Amino acid sequence: MTDDARLSTIRDRVVLLLINGVSITAAESYCMSQGVGPDDAGRIVGEARKKITVAADYTRDEQLGRAIMRMEDLYAKSIAAQDVRIAIQAQRELNRLLSLYTPRGDTGTPAAEDVALLRRQIELISGYLLPLQLTDAQYPIEEHARLAADAIRRTR
Repeated sequence: MTDDARLSTIRDRVVLLLINGVSITAAESYCMSQGVGPDDAGRIVGEARKKITVAADYTRDEQLGRAIMRMEDLYAKSIAAQDVRIAIQAQRELNRLLSLYTPRGDTGTPAAEDVALLRRQIELISGYLLPLQLTDAQYPIEEHARLAADAIRRTR
């Protein structure tokens, strides 16, 4: 196996690790356990994160397009069947999908800096919660937070 193929395989495994909630530090440690240097480990994790972001953006746009088409189809069928109640519900959902209820100028999409900040905050939270081993590390960080809150409530 060539070095490029080996690094590509490691990057693909890092993508899976990150999707399953492994922290960036743990993903970099995995890379180094596979014989990759610290600088290359950071680069591989960065590439994996970009790959996840691109896939998520593509899927979201595709799913939004499908949802809009379905709502328009449901609206047309409701009007044809003279079911005004369903037509109004479909129009409301379509308006929500198109962000017609948000103030002008507010796209509803956070800026890249906001997203980066939120990711850093989640990673920090993960760093506190995952070592508690409240559940399997494969579970989403939300589940770790829920279990931590539950444990705190029980001790009070």
